[in-house]
Amino acid sequence: MKDRLFWGNRRVMLLHKKSGKSIILYVTIFAVIFIFANCIAAIFSFPEEINVIQGQSTKLNDSFIFSLVLDNNNQNHIDLKNASEVMSSFTMIYGNNQGKINGKVKLFNLLPIKNVALNVMPDLKLIPSGEAIGVKIEAKGVLVVGMSSISTQNGKKHSPAADAGFEIGDTILQIDNNPIEKERDITQYLNTRKEKEKPVKVLIKRGDNKIELNVVPVLSEDDGMYKIGLWVRDSIAGVGTMTFYDPKSKAFGALGHGITDIDSGMLVDINKGSILKSTVASVQKARKTIPGEIVGLFYDGDDPYGSVDKNTAYGIYGKLNRYKQDKNIKPISIGLSHQVKEGPAKILTTIEGSQIEEYDIEIQKVNHQNSSSSKSMLIKITDPRLLEKTGGIVQGMSGSPIIQDDRLIGAVTHVLINDPSKGYGIFIEWMLKEAEIDIISSYKAVAGQ
Repeated sequence: MKDRLFWGNRRVMLLHKKSGKSIILYVTIFAVIFIFANCIAAIFSFPEEINVIQGQSTKLNDSFIFSLVLDNNNQNHIDLKNASEVMSSFTMIYGNNQGKINGKVKLFNLLPIKNVALNVMPDLKLIPSGEAIGVKIEAKGVLVVGMSSISTQNGKKHSPAADAGFEIGDTILQIDNNPIEKERDITQYLNTRKEKEKPVKVLIKRGDNKIELNVVPVLSEDDGMYKIGLWVRDSIAGVGTMTFYDPKSKAFGALGHGITDIDSGMLVDINKGSILKSTVASVQKARKTIPGEIVGLFYDGDDPYGSVDKNTAYGIYGKLNRYKQDKNIKPISIGLSHQVKEGPAKILTTIEGSQIEEYDIEIQKVNHQNSSSSKSMLIKITDPRLLEKTGGIVQGMSGSPIIQDDRLIGAVTHVLINDPSKGYGIFIEWMLKEAEIDIISSYKAVAGQ
């Protein structure tokens, strides 16, 4: 009996040992697969082209399994410094002279698996602004922002535009081959032609397509005018913040997001526009779920000091006609997207009069992007002065330049409605691309490509 009990206990002990070894084996296999899968994913996500600004350095995350190796380590162009931490390794890249160097991502520093190009580009310096500006833009054609029913003389209500297939967001370009630039152009044409009750051909732009619609005007009982039942808008004005300007080309960028029509939500296709000097009169403080706003004043009679040529999803852009450079504000280098990091930073903005001031923020998250987006980083206002005055990010602050490590890295674009102390910023690279200040082209020109 005792022998059976002994052997029974032994079998239990052996089973426990075997079970424990299996668990350790499975955990080990899982850990190896997990680490290997992450390394493979990192290899494939490793950029095929790395841009480095002359005189600056950047940190590339690699691993013990793969690393960056230059084909010809030309010290005149690139310095590489491989270092390691407890659980990872990284490569510091420092750009000496402008030029292009080819390299490879190698597995275990032996097997080449991916080609990489390193570009050392000129050190582009821009003036960060933070100035409050008034913006006036005129649309190409007139924008449909709503439709209405018209009371006719027979007592019926009728909406010719809705029946003809108009949609909110359409842009009216022509009526019977006559260009339409202002709201009054529509009313004037409909009521001065000879055969007022005949259909008219309206050329509209809807998205990227041009469409021709036929619509029959009706006589309104209210005012005796022929109408087609549309609410339209031909111009927009507001206040925002200038992000930067280039003292050499006089190109500027502002807002960091596009100007959209408040009713239709459509990005306005501009015909022409201008910026004017603006003064901040007051600030409506932001609260949870209630956006704040900067109330700025500018005068139509003032001479514009810049023209707006482009309204894109990532800001407005144009040229300055004149500007007086503040001697206290010096041009600074830009920071590329891979140089942006979580941690403290600053913004420049105007919340009182015309005084540009610097305020503390924290970059809480950086989104690694391969294409343009207005939500490149999550930011939080930490400066007690700004929080006291505005409650956080408010309308009108869009475009405020973000500076980190004495580099212009982006601009404020959006606020989080549930927490106005937080919002989003856009990388300066995307704004430079829209402004046609192409840092890649600048590099290629220097490199003779």
